[in-house]
Amino acid sequence: MNLRAFTKLFIPIDVQVNGLRGNLDFDYGGTTMNGCDGCLRTTTSWEPPNDVKGDVARMLFYMAVRYEPGDAVDLELNDLVNNGSTPYHGKISVLLEWHAQDPVSTWEQQRNEKIENIQGNRNPFIDHPEWAESIW
Repeated sequence: MNLRAFTKLFIPIDVQVNGLRGNLDFDYGGTTMNGCDGCLRTTTSWEPPNDVKGDVARMLFYMAVRYEPGDAVDLELNDLVNNGSTPYHGKISVLLEWHAQDPVSTWEQQRNEKIENIQGNRNPFIDHPEWAESIW
C-alpha cells in the first residue's frame, strides 16, 4: 500500500489535488495550483492550504510512529525534499512548524473520535500535540 492510498483511510481526498501532489514532500513555497486554493508546488515539494497544514503534519507523525519495518507501510520522516517514492517523507522541520501554527481543531478531534469508533485506534498527536516536539 502506498502513502497516497493509505492517507485515504484518514481524510477525504480530492483526486485532482492528490494527483497534483503525487509523492512530493511537504515544504514551503512554489507555484499556485489551479483547483486547490492555497496549494503551492515546486518540482520537489508541496505546500497544502494553511487550514490543513497541522492536520497533515499530525497524520504523518502518526504514521511515522505507528508503522515500522514489516508493516504494509513504514513511513519515516526526515528533513529533506525529493525523497521520491521511498518511505521517507519530509520536511520534518516544516511539519513541526505547521503542527504549531495550525493547532488541533474541533473537527480534527471529532474525526479522531470517529476513527476510534471504526478502527479502534486514535492519533495520539491530536490528543497530545506536545508529543511531536518530544519525539522530533
